[in-house]
Amino acid sequence: MGVSRVDTLASQAYQGIRLAILHAQLMPDAFYSENSVAHMLGISRTPAREALRQLEAEGLIEVLPQRGFRVRRISPAELVELNSLRELLETYVVRTLSEVIDERAVRLLRHILERQEQAADDVTEFISLDEEFHLSMARLAGLLRTARIVASLRGVLWLMGTRCVDRASRREDVVAEHHAILAALERRDARAAEAAVSHHIRATAEIALAPLAVVHQGHHGL
Repeated sequence: MGVSRVDTLASQAYQGIRLAILHAQLMPDAFYSENSVAHMLGISRTPAREALRQLEAEGLIEVLPQRGFRVRRISPAELVELNSLRELLETYVVRTLSEVIDERAVRLLRHILERQEQAADDVTEFISLDEEFHLSMARLAGLLRTARIVASLRGVLWLMGTRCVDRASRREDVVAEHHAILAALERRDARAAEAAVSHHIRATAEIALAPLAVVHQGHHGL
């Protein structure tokens, strides 16, 4: 059975809404309707509704009866939990991948990193390729269920906006960290790959948590 036009439009709506969240075109604490999103994306309500259901399941938005939906705020504690889960899952991914990786997989991952380097000045494309790299590792390892879970965890990170890679120096570091992961995988060195993934996720988490911690402390100080 082929992919229906509604499914295709829902997938486009899903990506479109995520990008709107990423670039703060949809803001926390404001309520939006299915109609407003459909109008923004130039589609009908049906694919917009399907996309919103998926985003709600992934924890990016919350739907309130009679009020519409709003973008969720993420707490420091939730972000710590998400990154801890990511680290657990992605170390498992690279450990598994290191046992089965072949030249084709290495070439595919290297190509993603080459494109990411070339997208250094395009933050949206850079983040999309970052996601492609991480999810491709899980799929190449044959861990399709894990890939879906990692995708849902990474989805919530879009609530952070672009700040994790706003600085050009951080984007350079991300590419270098990805290359370190790939180099360990190419050597089939599971321990080094796990260490490289852990370092990468913790470095990203530290940047993501910094402004949230300040806000959290400010709220306690009121």
